[in-house]
Amino acid sequence: MSGSLPHHAENPEQKRIGIFISVLAVVMAIVSALAHQQANQMIVKEVKASNGYAWYQAKRQRSYANELELKRIEFELAGTPTDAQRKIIEEQKSKLAAKNAEYETENKDILVIAEADRTAAETAAHKHHWFEFSEICLHIAVVLCSLVLLTEVKVFFQLGVGVTVIGLCLAAYAHFGGHSHSAEHDVQPAASTQHSAPSAH
Repeated sequence: MSGSLPHHAENPEQKRIGIFISVLAVVMAIVSALAHQQANQMIVKEVKASNGYAWYQAKRQRSYANELELKRIEFELAGTPTDAQRKIIEEQKSKLAAKNAEYETENKDILVIAEADRTAAETAAHKHHWFEFSEICLHIAVVLCSLVLLTEVKVFFQLGVGVTVIGLCLAAYAHFGGHSHSAEHDVQPAASTQHSAPSAH
């Protein structure tokens, strides 16, 4: 009966290659899950950043409208209002000035959070791409190692191991050091956005 068994079933080396492929498939599944996680993180952070910028702009527009009202109040105070009118106008002026100060403080926090979310989205996108590259390499490695079982040409296994190492290195880079360089250089646009926003309307 043993003579009727396939040759590769009796070959310990073939068994080791089969185990290697099985382990490789598990690693590939983990890398794929990490890639999907980063893709979801990218979407969530992009939405949060977009909402933050919209909120920031809305408060800037309100502040700008208050500034116009404050200028109108100054014009009225420069005239000859009665004491009762002056008191009412000055109270209104004080409320608008306090509200604008509140908007300014809130906008600083909103902008910081929005910028952090945007940077996180860019980093997640960068990591996602590197995890995808790693997954592609691992797919190629599985194919190459599978060819060894079919052809018994050992060079395919050596190539598969080499591609596996590359894939693992890419996954490690994505997980530990795959930060977007563009995100690091985009710190300055936060300030430019803050200065340019009032002039938008």
